[in-house]
Amino acid sequence: MKSVKLLSSFFVAVALSGCVIHVNAQRADVELQETLTLNSQSLTRFDLETGAGSLEVVGVKSASEITVDAQIRTTEDRNYILTLEKSGDTAELVAKHESHTGYWKGSSPAIDLVISVPSHLLVNIDDGSGDIKVRDLDNQLTIEDGSGSASVENIKGNVDIDDGSGSLLVRNVDGNVRIDDGSGELSIAQVTGDVMVEDGSGDLNVYDVGGSVVIDDGSGSIDVNKAGGLEIIESGSGGLNINNVVGAVNIDD
Repeated sequence: MKSVKLLSSFFVAVALSGCVIHVNAQRADVELQETLTLNSQSLTRFDLETGAGSLEVVGVKSASEITVDAQIRTTEDRNYILTLEKSGDTAELVAKHESHTGYWKGSSPAIDLVISVPSHLLVNIDDGSGDIKVRDLDNQLTIEDGSGSASVENIKGNVDIDDGSGSLLVRNVDGNVRIDDGSGELSIAQVTGDVMVEDGSGDLNVYDVGGSVVIDDGSGSIDVNKAGGLEIIESGSGGLNINNVVGAVNIDD
């Protein structure tokens, strides 16, 4: 019986050595450009669901419509979704590719977006991957981001960000800021209200905050300069530098 088993194993090995396994490799080498517009009359909110690709959102006070300029890198079958629709008082943008099994040869699919919106709209972003830039809004901003760097500037309203990985800059906010950050350098500056940060890893810099600052940090240095108060629930590992805090300072370590 042993000789039979060994002989069978030999034939299996020979057979496998001649096998070629084909994996479904695709190319995203089709480039397209599309522009979408939507009248903003009676709108109060703008929801964005975006996949891979860069995203830039700019608020414009005089704008009467939402304008979306999309640069699309896709496959020959153009298996992507790009829609801008109105539902009640909410504008809804979807910009993403369908899921794919296999691997990509060369560049993977992406939709890069440049969007102008009336600055009074509340903006809610659910983004997969790619860099994000948002500026010049006069209302609340919410971002849920998977990966990629992000910058948020000139916001007159509360800012709420749930960020996976990548550097994050938040600057010039007239309101409160709440951030739950996984990894990457985080910088917050010029905030009139309170700041609350839960940070996994990466350096944290907080400057010029009118209200109180609350920090729960995993690892990385912490630098706080000029705040109305400071509470550090957990400082983790890394250096700690505190200056110009006019209110109470509480550090639980």
